Amino acid sequence: MKSLHYLSIGLVVLSLIVSSCGTASHQMKILKPGTITLPSDIKQLGIVNRSLPGKGEGFSNFLEGLVTGESVAADREGSGECLKGLAAGLNQAPRFTAVVIEGVDLRGTGTREWPEFLDWKQVEDLCDRFRVDALIALETFDSDIEVRKSSYDVEKTIDKKKVTVKEYAADLRMDVRSGWTIYRPAGKQVIDRNSFTDEMRWDEKGDTPDDVMRKLPSKRRAINESGYFSGRQYAIRISPTWMDVTRTYYRKANDNFKVAGKFVKQDKWNEAIPIWKKYTLDTDPKVAGKACYNMALASEVDDNLELALEWARRAWDQHGLKSARSYISLLEMRIYERGKLDEQMQEDQK
Repeated sequence: MKSLHYLSIGLVVLSLIVSSCGTASHQMKILKPGTITLPSDIKQLGIVNRSLPGKGEGFSNFLEGLVTGESVAADREGSGECLKGLAAGLNQAPRFTAVVIEGVDLRGTGTREWPEFLDWKQVEDLCDRFRVDALIALETFDSDIEVRKSSYDVEKTIDKKKVTVKEYAADLRMDVRSGWTIYRPAGKQVIDRNSFTDEMRWDEKGDTPDDVMRKLPSKRRAINESGYFSGRQYAIRISPTWMDVTRTYYRKANDNFKVAGKFVKQDKWNEAIPIWKKYTLDTDPKVAGKACYNMALASEVDDNLELALEWARRAWDQHGLKSARSYISLLEMRIYERGKLDEQMQEDQK
């Protein structure tokens, strides 16, 4: 059995926690704002790799790689995947159009140390040449890999007999540290310069140590996938991005809730809403609370966040539905983020 984990330092994910008893899940997409807001006149972005070492520095980095076990060539390939991940993330979002600029030899330190800022004449020339409004440079890229091995005894049934056997496990962790700078030629403005550490993990189990290690990805694959993931994470930080989220709703307060649940599965919300609305006035506070909660979800699906918040507050304030408290916090955060999202998307709404 294997599992793959994605972790991003500094990335906060809000989750709605509701008891699974009598509930069902609903998948939906929401548009979340970027962490920072780029000027509205920026629409086209050019992405360049400046993380490779300059002339005369490559050999020292190579020697360091021999000592530490790190592969300079692997980091070079991983940084290219990082650019692709950023471009894919931006182009799949509604705010920007992005292109990876290739064939331009821009050099940095080849380490985690920041290089000097690019010359503005060079920035302007690249933006004019590739018809982009701003330049995003990957200016540092470094990766660290760690494999943790363990073994433990487990009880299994073999030939109808319970026996204790040893099972082996390994956990591969890949940390990618990427440093980005956004250059805006208009006004010669550095909009953002930040570095981030993103982590991916692979867990494997097997009957022998060799069996476990064979299941783990190669270092090259791990760096490439982690680099791509790191690029996608930076896209989330600078651009509004569609996110898949899971919401829950109550389907077992009574038989009619089950009918409404079937309508939801068929995406017939207009058929489910009258059923729930009727029970928001039920004399049983548990039934009424669950009905109000479901009405809140229906309102969120309809993108009416203020009405959703009203229903969620009724579920908690009037009927004491504990799960509504988490939903209230989530909706309040969405309303707060919507102001930022409107600012980031204002140019596209004109």
